[in-house]
Amino acid sequence: MKKSQIDCFGHCNFGNWVLFVIWCLVLGISFTFRGESFAMGRRPSEIKKQGIDKEAFIESARTEQVLRIGLLDCITFALKNNSEILIKRIEPKLKEGDIKIAKADFEPTFSADWILRDNTKKSTSTAPPEILEIEDTDFNAGLSGKLITGTEYDIDFLNQKYKSNATTQKMNPYYTSEPKITITQPLFRDFGIFINRADIIIARNNKGESEEVFKDTVMEVITKTKIAYYNYIYYLENYSIAKLSLKRAQDLLEINKARYAKGLLSSVDLLETETAAARREKVLISAESNLKKAEDDLKLITNLVDNPRFWNAKLELIDRPKFDMQELDLVESLENAFELRPDYQAQKLDLKNRDIKIKVAKNALFPTLDLTGSFGLNGLGKDYEQCIDKINEDYKDWSIGLKFSLPWGGGERAKYNQRKLEKAQALIAFKRLEQDIVLEIRDKVREVDIQYRQVEASRVAKEKETENYRAQEERYAAGEVNTHDMLDYQDKLAQAELDYIKSLIDYNIAVITLEKGEGLTLVKNDIILEE
Repeated sequence: MKKSQIDCFGHCNFGNWVLFVIWCLVLGISFTFRGESFAMGRRPSEIKKQGIDKEAFIESARTEQVLRIGLLDCITFALKNNSEILIKRIEPKLKEGDIKIAKADFEPTFSADWILRDNTKKSTSTAPPEILEIEDTDFNAGLSGKLITGTEYDIDFLNQKYKSNATTQKMNPYYTSEPKITITQPLFRDFGIFINRADIIIARNNKGESEEVFKDTVMEVITKTKIAYYNYIYYLENYSIAKLSLKRAQDLLEINKARYAKGLLSSVDLLETETAAARREKVLISAESNLKKAEDDLKLITNLVDNPRFWNAKLELIDRPKFDMQELDLVESLENAFELRPDYQAQKLDLKNRDIKIKVAKNALFPTLDLTGSFGLNGLGKDYEQCIDKINEDYKDWSIGLKFSLPWGGGERAKYNQRKLEKAQALIAFKRLEQDIVLEIRDKVREVDIQYRQVEASRVAKEKETENYRAQEERYAAGEVNTHDMLDYQDKLAQAELDYIKSLIDYNIAVITLEKGEGLTLVKNDIILEE
């Protein structure tokens, strides 16, 4: 099989690169880096169901590849083509449409009509003619709309041409024109800026909620990716420790074989050494199996399994786990969580929307009382030009009045009660979320502190076990330690080495989950989601 090595771009500036990736993700931009095309955040129309390139996958299986990859690379691959992110990033765009729809209620509407009516009928008048012929033409234009206060307006320009064969008609044909404005102002129901802007505010809050959900999804993907990365490191180290433990047993077996040949060792001791070597080989095989599974888990979350170039490559990790003391402050962590956690901010927006819905439902209980008025100027002439010239303030057409209606209101009352009960439910859920956050943050802060001390304790234990093992090796060479005890010292050393790497990985994972719990995942990784 061919062998090749692929270097990913794990050594570039972490913050700037991930910022660029997320920016491309949100805006739906494609870019190319070192010959590898990255299509971030594809539009729905571009997402098509396609079969895999079987030939490319088969060809990749023929080649043994090593993919050198860092934590940054894994995050980049995880964000690329992640289905949850693709779904969630569309939602804010949908909610933006809802805002435009709500605002459209206050956009003016232009209307125009032209109607020609021709009517022939027997005259009811004693004056001629006996057959009355009428031709009536209307041509009108207008602008109507609604103001933010709830005021409805109609601005019309009404025109008519009337022609008949009646001998009693003084002006035949004649034209009339009337510019007219009509205003309707609600006084009780549907009155006020807040009530009329309610749908807009709710739509904006819904968009904010969807943005928080999208942010939470990105944070979740990053968190899972980092945990999978560190878990893979653990199983790599576990495999190395198992391999080293087997080598120690094999080395001891070679020594014991030589001693047995010289009659310096019993067959029981030799058998025990052979058994230990066989047992540790079995442990090594199990460690290899766990390592392959952890590698596949990392490939799965980073979407490398979908890439024919990388799906079968052996992963070689660039970054190693860090052990930096974290400044822990429970109060500060709680403040961060209540300020930055997307799920908490989304719940707050939901509560605001429920308050608005209650006010709107309460307003719907009021009777309808509208003040309405209109004003127009009339024009009359033998032709249209004369008709327009005659429009002046001497010929007015105005009206003013009140419109009142009082529905029975059973349905509206039920809806109002529903809104209040829904708010009560949401408040209970909100308080439960606050309690969960408090307990979660406290536990995660404790976990970081405990894991930090575990690292320190396991480091000391590893050092002491290493020193002890070296001393016991010298004693064994001098014949002061038996085979059983020597194998036991080897097991203790291997366990101490494994405990140390496990505590180091657990500490890093505890820090990662604390950052997620505080809502700091994006901040800690220098990631900004751009619209």
